[in-house]
Amino acid sequence: MPTMQEKMYESLKNIQIGTILTKKEIVNKIQNLFPDTPDSSITPQDACYNIVNIGRSEEPLFEWIKRNKYKYLGRNYPYNGDITHKSKDSGTIEKVGYWSNGKKVMTKDIFDSQISHSNHEIIYPDEVENYTLAEGAKKQVIVNAYERNPKARRECIKHYGTKCFLCGFDFEQVYGEIGKGFIHVHHIKPLAEINEEYEVNPIQDLRPVCPNCHAMIHKRKPAYSIEEIESLIKKSV
Repeated sequence: MPTMQEKMYESLKNIQIGTILTKKEIVNKIQNLFPDTPDSSITPQDACYNIVNIGRSEEPLFEWIKRNKYKYLGRNYPYNGDITHKSKDSGTIEKVGYWSNGKKVMTKDIFDSQISHSNHEIIYPDEVENYTLAEGAKKQVIVNAYERNPKARRECIKHYGTKCFLCGFDFEQVYGEIGKGFIHVHHIKPLAEINEEYEVNPIQDLRPVCPNCHAMIHKRKPAYSIEEIESLIKKSV
């Protein structure tokens, strides 16, 4: 089953770069190729170079022009321009980063500022973000909290499988079909070790973990290491 990101790319890959599309045109093209895709699941605003939404970003393919209008730029476009975010609380729009010749740099941690006003006790930074594995700056790693990297996630799971790396929990085995493929992905490299040209390595830097183990990893700051949690599990059994 292709992801929405894959559906968007496959449906639009022959479109000329720079073409202006309405949301309806994007929806129609995706549904022509993937007829079972519901309208509500197609959100091109989550696949834009110049805007970002916490936890909902896809690999960028568009430049947002105005409501329901998008310029198609395709994958890995050498984009230059600001990245903005609209606060759910205040409705204000602020600059949170920028692109420089196709390299993304986040200058503001929007995740922490937004959840500090929410009713959630914990939101787990469970996946790596931005399909382009090369990160533009040290702060960009914090986008673990609000952007996801489907390619890195797939490569991690392909290597390690979907059982929890720490406790061995298997969602499919316990819950059947609805648990198939479900697992969190944890980024293990400490921020202090990240330099400006850091590249996410899905095998070395990521581990599949169940939500329980992931919660325990993030019970403190800095987070517990994989080895520390493994040791705690061994002591308890």
